[in-house]
Amino acid sequence: MRTQWFRGLGVSLGLVAGLVLAQARGDDLVERGAKLFAGATFRGNGRTCQTCHTKDTGALSIQQVSLLPSHDVLFQHDAADVMGGNTFNRVRENATFLVEIGLPQNVSISGSASRVAVFPRGVPTVYNSSALDPVLMYDGRAPNLPLQALDAWLGHSQITRMPTDDDLNAVAAWEQSKITVPALRRFIETGVAPELPKGRTAAEKRGRLFFTDDNPVNGNPIKGRCVHCHSGPMLNATSPGANAIFGIPVGTRFFSAFVSEFQLGGGTPQTFEFRAADGTVTNVTSTDPGRALITGNPVDANAFKIPTVWNARQTAPYFHNNGAKNLDELLNHYQQYFNFVESVVGIPGFGMSDQDKADIRAYLELL
Repeated sequence: MRTQWFRGLGVSLGLVAGLVLAQARGDDLVERGAKLFAGATFRGNGRTCQTCHTKDTGALSIQQVSLLPSHDVLFQHDAADVMGGNTFNRVRENATFLVEIGLPQNVSISGSASRVAVFPRGVPTVYNSSALDPVLMYDGRAPNLPLQALDAWLGHSQITRMPTDDDLNAVAAWEQSKITVPALRRFIETGVAPELPKGRTAAEKRGRLFFTDDNPVNGNPIKGRCVHCHSGPMLNATSPGANAIFGIPVGTRFFSAFVSEFQLGGGTPQTFEFRAADGTVTNVTSTDPGRALITGNPVDANAFKIPTVWNARQTAPYFHNNGAKNLDELLNHYQQYFNFVESVVGIPGFGMSDQDKADIRAYLELL
């Protein structure tokens, strides 16, 4: 059975075609991008892209941070417990960095004159998704890969010499070349959506059903859960089942998995005031409102980019703030969330048992 796809297919195929064209331009651009990614500092604080997007996974794990000497260039600036400080407990414990988000014109922080909000965020992997996903960053604030690279160099590396457009395009080309999942490589080469593993053991097969079954679109009882947000070739968009249950438009790329609502990973809640054109104010109290601080719309509060789960077993920790350090913590959170949806929201049969949790963990190991 092929993974379902829907609105957004044209975008994905366009990205595939773009990557093929980039590859046709030769390996020189990619090779140059690799060198810049690994070594370019542009007279900044000494960090390169690879300081945080490590060679092994394209991301940064807590274990990787634990192996670094205290004098490593990672330990400065936004890795500090307070921006520019000299203690680094947070990055050692959670592998998160402080990210400054400028507030939209219609948004303010209650009791503060600051026009910037600061949040701890993890390092998303640049592998497998850069070539096939137009949505960049956890809150979607970067419009394209070259500008995302520039933002990272300016913010995290504090560069004093500007990269050229050719530099930015080369780094983007290198990121697009980093495909480590064979199924996604075939997708790029053929345009045919990858098939999900069928599973061999009973647990893997049950996990597959929990992952892929998109009812109640066929009028049958709900069996699947993950598919509602992890559908399409990249397993990163909402499905028809999600539309049927929650009224979410098919192909939506941002959703709240209640990480901020449940305060997973801690954090201090702040109240954000969203002022509508008619003067109406909506208050949102959250540890990190996510997408809402990009759109200025309180409806988007606590929503974050839906990531791909291809190769998820190797990209811990999880969520925008690294609130789940491993797959077990990830699934513990989803058990709490699904049980909340069943008992509080009132959707019968939506809970997640311990057996479900073990089964989906077995299946995630196959992706």
